[in-house]
Amino acid sequence: MLKQIIPSKVCLSCDVCCRFIDKSAALAPLFLPNEITPKIKPYLDKSGRVTLKPFKDIHACPFFNTKKNKCSIYSKRPLDCRLYPFAIMFDEKREKIIMGIDKKCPFSVNAGNQALIKNYFHYLADLLEKKETASRIAINPSFIGNFQDDVSQFSYLDTLTKLLVNNPEKNGFRQISLKDKAAFDNFFKKIECPDSSQNFVNLFIWKEKNPVWWKKNGEGLEILIETDSGYIDFNSLKKFPDYIYLREALAGLKGNKYKHKRAGCNYFSKNYKFQYLPYRQNMKNDCLKLFIKWASARKQKFPDPYYHELLEDSFSAHKLAIKNFKALGLAGRVIKIRNKIAAYTFGFELTKDMFCVLLEVCDLKFKGIAEFIFREFCGELTNYKYINTMDDSGLENLRLSKLSYHTFLSRNRNFS
Repeated sequence: MLKQIIPSKVCLSCDVCCRFIDKSAALAPLFLPNEITPKIKPYLDKSGRVTLKPFKDIHACPFFNTKKNKCSIYSKRPLDCRLYPFAIMFDEKREKIIMGIDKKCPFSVNAGNQALIKNYFHYLADLLEKKETASRIAINPSFIGNFQDDVSQFSYLDTLTKLLVNNPEKNGFRQISLKDKAAFDNFFKKIECPDSSQNFVNLFIWKEKNPVWWKKNGEGLEILIETDSGYIDFNSLKKFPDYIYLREALAGLKGNKYKHKRAGCNYFSKNYKFQYLPYRQNMKNDCLKLFIKWASARKQKFPDPYYHELLEDSFSAHKLAIKNFKALGLAGRVIKIRNKIAAYTFGFELTKDMFCVLLEVCDLKFKGIAEFIFREFCGELTNYKYINTMDDSGLENLRLSKLSYHTFLSRNRNFS
């Protein structure tokens, strides 16, 4: 339900809305599928647009009461009508979808209303840019009008433009799903030294934040990442360097440079009664509860807004990884204290000699728990020479944490 911008008395005295010169007027009201009721349906054509009725020497909407100058289904009128005098249309080149205001509406050309119209525009743009709203509109492309000279342009609508104009589906792309894992695995195996982003697992678990579109191209794959600024080729994404270590060093923590890590492990093992266990699917909900608790604590400790945003986005990634850990080929371990999940970690084989630690979350009120679960997990991975802990996302606190384990090498792959 949209807020009403034009006073009712203005509409009642106007002879613009609901009346059309041509019987097949392209601007006749259009109902979206979710707006069509059994009583309304008989008055619509197959596209959902109303069938106009003769009125004097022109035509009118069948729901318009010509005697009272009122809409007979006002509370059930479609979004198309609720938007007016704002209009959604293609630009002249049909490359973008824009929003403007119809200059035929007397209210819109009144200089005294401009401040109100400007404020309403921002409210309306925020609503239409929500993916839920844009997706409903995109179901019926006829909702988007052709370019009109008598509509003053206000702004581009990026979400609708992505869905209708730049939609990769039109060019043979489809969204990533679990059944695509084999195709991606075969593709990434051809890369001699893949980084932690060049694998199906990472693409899949982040697909709610950044949907992944792909199609086969000869023997390879074309991969697009959907971002707030549009669709970006996967290979052109800017990537931070991975942190890579010798597994044996992490499992042993020998020498003076690891004395603080050893101390943390020793403190944890001596002061807490715990269980170190393989992850089982019935632990999923407890792990996700731990994530929420952990993320809240991290937000309090680190005020960086970017880090807060990353933590919020990470919840869906953790949820997808944990829920689908078997199908994704993940190995997982948990620590239980007093029969509650106090830490979890997951990872997967990146190459034959490198294991990637994908997720790690710990209740940090238990001193040394992070060092302990990381050491124990690495100690089990005897088939691998290297451990990859992924990148630091450009965050200083993550960078310092990863450097504290004395990187064996940092694989730097920056793309502009």
